[in-house]
Order: sequence, then C-alpha cells, then structure tokens
Amino acid sequence: MKQKDGISAVIPNWNGKELLQRNLPSLVEALDYNGGDYEIVVVDDASTDGSPQFIRNAYPFVRLVRLERRLGFSGAVNSGVKQAKYDMLLLLNSDIRVPKDFLSPLLSYFRDEKTFAVSNKAMEDENTVLTRPHYMEFRYGFMREAYMSTENEPSYAFGASGGHGLFDREKFLRLGGFDLIYSPFYYEDADLSYRAWKRGYRVYYEPNSIVYHEHQATIGKSFSKRYIAFIFNRNRFIFLWKNLTDSKLIFQHCLFIPAYLLWNSFRNPFVFLSFLAALVRLPSVFAARKKEKVFVRHGDREVLNFIRAK
Repeated sequence: MKQKDGISAVIPNWNGKELLQRNLPSLVEALDYNGGDYEIVVVDDASTDGSPQFIRNAYPFVRLVRLERRLGFSGAVNSGVKQAKYDMLLLLNSDIRVPKDFLSPLLSYFRDEKTFAVSNKAMEDENTVLTRPHYMEFRYGFMREAYMSTENEPSYAFGASGGHGLFDREKFLRLGGFDLIYSPFYYEDADLSYRAWKRGYRVYYEPNSIVYHEHQATIGKSFSKRYIAFIFNRNRFIFLWKNLTDSKLIFQHCLFIPAYLLWNSFRNPFVFLSFLAALVRLPSVFAARKKEKVFVRHGDREVLNFIRAK
C-alpha cells in the first residue's frame, strides 16, 4: 500500500441522477465492508437533471465537484483525480453496481511498485459477461483485440477500464491523466494504460472482482449509434498515431490505411469522415508524441508480446 492508505472513489456524472440513486448505495456498502479510510468524489459535468441537489441531500458526506461547463468524460475524471486525497484511485461510472466484496481481490496487486492499474470483470447480469481479458495483435496495419484462452484466471491486460478499475493515483497523475484529445469518449483509458506499459508499469485483469455494468446507459441515451461509431473510429486512428513508435509498425499502418478506408467504407460510410476528423487533430497528436517520447522505456512489439505471453 502507499503512504496515504485509503481509497478515493471518483465518479464522473452527466445527467445521471437515476443511475446514482440506483448504484451509490452498493458502493457505500462495499467501501464500508472493505474497511479503512475512503472518500467518494462525484464530479458533476454540468448536469441539468438535479444530480447535484440529489447528492447534497441524500449523501452529504460525498465530495461534490461541480463543473460549470461540460468537459466530457476525460476532463471530468481528471478534475476529480486532482482533488482526490488517497493513493488508491477507484474509477467508476455512474452506471456501475458493485458487490460488497469486489475490492479485496484488487488491492493486493498494489504491493508491487510496478502496478499501475487492475480492471474488474464486468457483467451485464449473472449470466452475461461484458469484459474478458484481452491482448492486442498488430495485423494489417491496425491493432485488433484477441482474447486470452482462460478468462477466469488473473492475467495481464492491455488496458484497465476507466469506468471500473483501481489505479495508482500517483502514477495516473505522472502520466498526465486521460488525454482530452479523445473527448468526448472512447480510447482514453486504452491510451493511458498503453503509455503506462511503455514506461515499465503493469496492468492486470482480475476476474474475481466482479462489477455489474448497464452498458452505455449514459452514452447510448445521449448520442446516436452513428455518432458513437464515428468517434470510436476517429479515436482508433488517433490512438495509433499518438502511440506507435516502432518504425516497422508505423510503415505497415501507413501502407494499409487506403485499403482499410476502402474496405470499411462499404460497411460504414462514416469511416472516411472519422479519418478526416483524426487528421484535423494531427498537430495535437505530434505534440503529445514529442512529449511522451522522453518517457518511453519499451517498444510496441516488446509490450504487445509481453502482454500476450502472460
């Protein structure tokens, strides 16, 4: 454990009053059950549904951070993390319900100074698994998810979910937190975890810590499926352009971009627009690459092979 023993639970909220009503009781129960010091920080991202008033009235012990203008997921989480006071950082979306014993399997990992984060097994219900341990294969110029052969055993993970994971707060801040270049959502947690791997830290998947997730309970109600797909594909390009440092992989990616756009445009005409939207952000991508290059200790292929071998 770190010097400041305790857990800071940070929950970003945007018009999620009903979700908070349903899920905050389980979090309080779990933190009490775990014992030790803790705090709950709800970062309200300029909600208009009465969420702040609900928190003040129903949970006066919860620290409420109100943002006057909407910053999106990354900005809201970063704001909460900066104000958190404990070194164990629990990031939870408002649509997550937790069993009372979900924390104990996660905490032991942080005895190792290399641990950056541990992600849970997320389920929709008792029978439907939403997350499985995965690694990334670099094929045809892009990273593609591939799943571990054993999903019920602890393993390394390519990334820890920003919606349900336990992080080392000091390392989170050292890495600069979630990059706002991915706003409003998607790929910010994969980016942060990958940068952690390349600096020599470790990310894990712990199947014995289970949480229940109302998948896209906020995003799915607020944005169209087309817009979500547009942002996902845009950020997929940004992630690769920002993080790839292996010259061979960079060459393969550039070589396969035309074929990727041509093939996927038949299935999704917005893929090309996603590519153009990513190009607009190239100045920010290059600035981030230049800054991160100083800290990189391990190459792309080394990291991808290491995660897969676990």
